[in-house]
Amino acid sequence: MKPKIRLLHIDDHLLFVQGVFSLLQDEPTIQWMGSATNVEDGIKLCRVETPDIVLLDYFLPDGTGLVAAQKILAENPSTRILILTMEDSLAVMEQCKEAGVLGFLPKSIGRDELIKALLAASKGESTFPKLGGKKLFHKPISTKLDLLSKREKEIAYLVTQGLTSTEIAEKLFLSLLTVNTHRRNMLGKLDVKNMAQLSLLINGTGN
Repeated sequence: MKPKIRLLHIDDHLLFVQGVFSLLQDEPTIQWMGSATNVEDGIKLCRVETPDIVLLDYFLPDGTGLVAAQKILAENPSTRILILTMEDSLAVMEQCKEAGVLGFLPKSIGRDELIKALLAASKGESTFPKLGGKKLFHKPISTKLDLLSKREKEIAYLVTQGLTSTEIAEKLFLSLLTVNTHRRNMLGKLDVKNMAQLSLLINGTGN
């Protein structure tokens, strides 16, 4: 019997981490080694648990997933790292790839796709999105969206995918009230009247 893949997750959204854990806890090929919410604690936990694979968010409170990956690999080059994020910059992905990251995955990924990527990484195989343009997971985002917080950008992207507030709340493990509050705040920050205008802006066709 093959040994289980020892997996560690670094992400500051605890409910998202709990969601990933719930998706993987019954997977016989994976052993959950714990989670951390920032780069510093993640590196410390990696030293203690020596995971085979680390799932990394790109945006962390004390640094980026790129910084975390570089530090983890400097201490243990055999660690396999996958970035699991809403960041969709081609330049960021290329930087991560050059740093030795084995995959760049969207947070909207399904359970089967995630497990497939983890199994591939355990064999030293990479998983990167097929490039159809300058953006990885969706169409170019207007620079106006820089006004949004990380969480608001996640919700904005899911809005463009046609998800309802209830579906977004379930996917991101948030309350419906929280999602609706973010949606109202986004409209105010971007000076748009409704979600249709927001979708146009995100898809690069708005003003």
